Amino acid sequence: MVSEVPEEYNPVSLETKILKNWNDIDIYAKLKELRANGPKFYFLDGPPYMNGTPHIGHARTRALRDPVLKYKSMNGYNVWHQPGFDMHGLPIEVKVEEILGTKTKSDIEKIGTELFIKSCKERGLSFLKIWIDFYKRFGMIGDFNNPYMTLTNSYIESSWYFFKKAWEKGLLYKGKATVAWCPRCETPLSGYEATDEYKDVEDDSIYVKFPLIDKKDEFVIIWTTTPWTIPANVAIAVNPKYDYVKVKVGSEVWIVAKELLEKLMLLFEIDNYEVVETIKGKDLLGLKYRHILEDEVPIHKQFKELNAHTIIVKDYVTLEDGTGCVHTAPGHGPDDYSAGVEFKLPIFSPVDETGNFTDEAGKYKGIYIKDANDLIIDDIEDKGFLVLRDSIFHRYAHCWRCKSPLLYRASDQWFIRVESIKEQILKENKKVKWVPDWAGEKRFHNWIEGARDWCISRQRFWGIPLPIWECSCGEVKVISSLEEISSMGGNIPEDLHKPYIDSVILKCPKCSGDMKRVSDIADVWFDSGASTWSSLGYPKNKELFSELYPVDFITEGLDQTRGWFYTLMLESYIVFDRAPYNQVLMNDFVLDQFGQKMSKSLGNVVDPKDVIAKYGADVTRFYLLWEIAPWDKLKFNWENVESIYRTFNILWNAYKFVTLYMSLDKFDVNTPLSDFNKHLRDEDKWILSRINTITKEVEDNFDTLELHLIPRKLKEFILEDLSRWYIRLVRERMWLEGDDKEKISAYVTALYVFKRLCKILAPISPFISEEIYNNFIGGSSIHLSDWDKHDASLINKELEEDMSILRSIIEGTLHARQKAGIKLRWPMSKVIVETQDKNVIRAVKNLDAIFKKQINVKEIILGDVVQELEILPNHKSIGPKFKGDAKKVVELLKTHNPCKIKSGLDKESFYDLDGFKISPDDVVFNYLLPKGYEISEFENGKVYLYTVITDDLKSEAISREVIRRIQEMRKQANLNVEEYIHSYVDSSFEKDLKYHEDYIKKETRSKLLLFSKQDNFINKEWDIEGDKFLIGIKKLA
Repeated sequence: MVSEVPEEYNPVSLETKILKNWNDIDIYAKLKELRANGPKFYFLDGPPYMNGTPHIGHARTRALRDPVLKYKSMNGYNVWHQPGFDMHGLPIEVKVEEILGTKTKSDIEKIGTELFIKSCKERGLSFLKIWIDFYKRFGMIGDFNNPYMTLTNSYIESSWYFFKKAWEKGLLYKGKATVAWCPRCETPLSGYEATDEYKDVEDDSIYVKFPLIDKKDEFVIIWTTTPWTIPANVAIAVNPKYDYVKVKVGSEVWIVAKELLEKLMLLFEIDNYEVVETIKGKDLLGLKYRHILEDEVPIHKQFKELNAHTIIVKDYVTLEDGTGCVHTAPGHGPDDYSAGVEFKLPIFSPVDETGNFTDEAGKYKGIYIKDANDLIIDDIEDKGFLVLRDSIFHRYAHCWRCKSPLLYRASDQWFIRVESIKEQILKENKKVKWVPDWAGEKRFHNWIEGARDWCISRQRFWGIPLPIWECSCGEVKVISSLEEISSMGGNIPEDLHKPYIDSVILKCPKCSGDMKRVSDIADVWFDSGASTWSSLGYPKNKELFSELYPVDFITEGLDQTRGWFYTLMLESYIVFDRAPYNQVLMNDFVLDQFGQKMSKSLGNVVDPKDVIAKYGADVTRFYLLWEIAPWDKLKFNWENVESIYRTFNILWNAYKFVTLYMSLDKFDVNTPLSDFNKHLRDEDKWILSRINTITKEVEDNFDTLELHLIPRKLKEFILEDLSRWYIRLVRERMWLEGDDKEKISAYVTALYVFKRLCKILAPISPFISEEIYNNFIGGSSIHLSDWDKHDASLINKELEEDMSILRSIIEGTLHARQKAGIKLRWPMSKVIVETQDKNVIRAVKNLDAIFKKQINVKEIILGDVVQELEILPNHKSIGPKFKGDAKKVVELLKTHNPCKIKSGLDKESFYDLDGFKISPDDVVFNYLLPKGYEISEFENGKVYLYTVITDDLKSEAISREVIRRIQEMRKQANLNVEEYIHSYVDSSFEKDLKYHEDYIKKETRSKLLLFSKQDNFINKEWDIEGDKFLIGIKKLA
């Protein structure tokens, strides 16, 4: 039996109650047991970083993914929903350093690596409960007792399998390369990390001349904003296709790009110069120059490489800035490094891990690079090689973790070969279904296409240790399991992190000597990239992996195209020779309502906990899905959240109305809809069709992952179809007494609709759907029930179209009533519908009964109303056109037939008015309605409301007005809907009211209706259309 529901919708109270029930029944365990034999659906959770609490962007991503998982589960799938958490990396290290008061790596080593690692682990684990509690409060159902965490020994051991496979395939190598480097963290960054954080800074901007050897007084002019890299210069690059000029300036000859000459001379404030020769860039190849700081940095005199200090040619040289001659330091730039390898240049990088110059930097030894700028510039100027010193504001890369300025330096690192396998990865990417498709076909494709070899090693502490052991004899061993360590004589530490793993010594299979592990850890992005197999314990747990792999579905933010999506793809291809995932949904970021990035400094941060505390998780989830397509930026708008909350209130009120009468009548919810097919009215058939149409569309939207369309359809259905239309149409049927078939058919229809609506709503808003479903159907949880697939036999597209047309006509008719100033409670005799549209005619005929009841008229007529055509002169046109004859023309218009004039104008665009040619601009036509009619238009037609009110109509209207007042008094007296009363009406309309006495008693639940004032009644005087009515009510004992 259905229970009556609380008066108000209180989402927080409701959701708290349901969460307790889920916990009491262990809903995830029941779900896994229920779907144990279903087809697998492997969802891989993108692990959030455990250095902070969930923000609104996290909430949006989970509002996208969780409906998919719930929908799949309701469709019988055995969904793998294991939450994951990323717990390594520099952000945690940086925070721990703040807590412990350390500033450098040497500080960490002084206090002890063991203490530091323990603190990092505690920091990462400290956020675990916060996140799991958030997931639960957000309505997610998952394996929260068994999350995968990147810091566990099992995860670390599983992840090592990647390095083994990469080594076996020749894709793991040790090399020296120029990489982005953070001097504060003393470690390299990956290419995508180096572009994550930029700040506007002011730097030196200098133009320098390098003297050519054996070319007296000839110089190549270069420009740089990093003077500290001049000591590492070993070449100058020009574009082979550009024209360059030798230009005479005073006694010197300078070489610059021809196209930039005028701009440079203006910048240098040089008026007198002369172009002495034009030469192609390719013809400058091989020219040698003398390093301008060879005395200060003596190593420049010792380089043996033939191409050291020469002009080289590279296509990356542009004419956007500078001189067209690019200072090249292979030890301090990725493009420079590539050029250095190509031209066999010295890879010179005299800068250490902390950003200080090394002994190789000669005079500048021990100075921090940025602090050395002034000294270097002064030395260049003193030697006569400085052309211009200026400053520039530009965006400069900073460490995304500690916010320090980055530099590029050459260092020995471990790399993954990416460039050699890019084509195969691109082919695998084409097999993946990306939503939206451009995310994979363009954004991700372009990222892979431009990817370089991955510097995977880091010189830090808190991370997955590289499983690489080296021997002094040159032997290298890459380990993939603890068993392998044991087989090579190593002891297994309780914790696989540094410093414990560093003490593991292996026996060299080549020389029997001691093999020591390289001290590096892996790039933190490696950790989550290994989650496809490491989260499942592969390769130890081969059975589970073989059941689940590959991943069926993942979703994360657009920034992950160069992060998690990329590392998953790369690592999986290296290990398994295939793409790791079948389908990817990419979402964009959440901004404030003005499109600004959220930040504490701006005070515009939206905390999801605050939204949930005010509106509940259901509304929050629904809003985050409804506001905009997942792949577009979401501008968080509190007013729109409030709008969704109002929608849920309206749903609750519709639910409350239906359950009120069902509970009073003790309606049997097991009553089959099929038993009442012959009693269903048009409105019942229509709402049954609508809910099945919505179901079908939602099923399609889930399949295409156009998830934002689902809540939009639901919102429109709840507001327009269910609450504002169907409930309105059946309200009086539910007031009927006894077991009236009309009432019961409305009940079974409403039950069917609410049950199906709950199923559609459950994946998005799991709590309110649970509450409504359990009241109607019972059972432990809607989330342990099957999806109700759409029933095509109940879909009637013609009926849906007819009802849509009818609602438009009704809206037009109500507008006509409004214009006439006649309330809807006052019945009218007829409405005439004028149309030539066959669909409108069909809708009016088919739904005649609904039409009449909703607009409160006695008769609907398909036809037209003859209107008088009025013609008026347009004086603004006639006056200037006919001048002195204007008055005559106006008088002639009064004597001619307006219909004849209009017909003539329509055919010929002019009319001969007794010798005067008038045009359409000269006149205005108006249609005059016959007396007693009001007109309104709708799409494809017009409605004419006959406004004459007869005595009979007024009598009925007065009774309706009285009914409304009695119902209002019942409400003010807090009477329950089922309670009976006695009532009286003392007025001058006794005869009219007696005629409608039975109708009034039925509508107001009055056992007795009297027509004079009574004692001991609650009474009130009302003014109805200028007449006084004294009305009293009395509750029956």
